[in-house]
Amino acid sequence: MKKIVFASLLFAAFTSQAANVPEINEKVLKAFKETFTYAEDVVWQERDHAYQVNFWQGEVNIRARYDDQGNLLSTIRYYFEKQLPPAIVSKIKRKYSGKTIFGVTEVSSDEELTYFVTLRDDNNWYTVKSDAFGNLQQTDKFKRADGE
Repeated sequence: MKKIVFASLLFAAFTSQAANVPEINEKVLKAFKETFTYAEDVVWQERDHAYQVNFWQGEVNIRARYDDQGNLLSTIRYYFEKQLPPAIVSKIKRKYSGKTIFGVTEVSSDEELTYFVTLRDDNNWYTVKSDAFGNLQQTDKFKRADGE
């Protein structure tokens, strides 16, 4: 009996989640498919009068926002050092020698492109903000508690 109840609850959860999938208009879908040809694991949400799509493209996790006309408003991309532009990697490694690049959050809109690079050393985590030209500014520093 417990298995039947559990299966029923599981089925209800999946069907209610599927019912919450927004209807995406053709302009938005066309723009998305043209821009992100190789998108995988695509999940759409409707938020703040815009469409947000979360997906993977290769090793990069991406969040993109579109208006209802299919205009790309912004993207946030999460990735590792090898996807970061070499000029920025070079400046970070020179200015923050002895620290390892752990991950990158790239925020892009019509107005700007910003990289938030997470660095670490034996004792601390750091967040370094960079613009597209490699102008660097440390924004955060935290003590490591992971014991590595």
